[in-house]
Amino acid sequence: MKLLILVPVNTQAFNDSILGHVLPAVGEGTTVSVRNLDAGTRCIESRADLAINASHVIRAVQQAEADGFDGVFVTDMDMCGVEASRQLVSIPVIGGYRASAYTAMMLSQRFAILTIANADDMQREHARMFGIDNNLATVLALPLGVYDLTDEAEIRQLLVEYALKAIREHGAEAITFGCTGFVAYADFLSDALQEILGSYIPVMDPNRCAINYLELLVRNRLSQSQKTYPLVLPNLA
Repeated sequence: MKLLILVPVNTQAFNDSILGHVLPAVGEGTTVSVRNLDAGTRCIESRADLAINASHVIRAVQQAEADGFDGVFVTDMDMCGVEASRQLVSIPVIGGYRASAYTAMMLSQRFAILTIANADDMQREHARMFGIDNNLATVLALPLGVYDLTDEAEIRQLLVEYALKAIREHGAEAITFGCTGFVAYADFLSDALQEILGSYIPVMDPNRCAINYLELLVRNRLSQSQKTYPLVLPNLA
């Protein structure tokens, strides 16, 4: 099985950390490669970034299929070109949102999303679009942007603070991250919450959830429905 992680931004800054994080989670016989865009913005923190980078994601997904990849994980939370790409290729294409949210829903009734600054409304919009807003306890935005995710001690402190707020004030029973830039914090946060609360709280890592979900699809020869996503040829000038 040959999978591609597509980082939907015009920088290599995140490639190595994301690839290194997911490799221990994939099964035997699965090879994973990582690519980023060669155009567009350097991060996704707004709807404008999503729109600007989406067309570049679409072309990169088409190239991935042409290069023989069996599936593509776009390391955004589902919206950057994922839906459109599904109409142009036969291989499965997924983002991080549904893989982590649906995993949280298998393990709890209500989950919370901890995300980056100014992305909370987009995360709520995703939940409404996918029909799971009744399972969403809350979305809380940390006061950090994508390029602020460098101080590990600060991030850990904020994650614990905001996760406890989600649980105590909003009734969350599981946690997921709303940004794939939160690499390798899930185990730490779950352990910290168990120590404080005396109860196990599952914390979803969207990168690992997505790559394992993509493996599941490929191993079972599953891809997006062509009734939902009929294959089209774009009308290019």
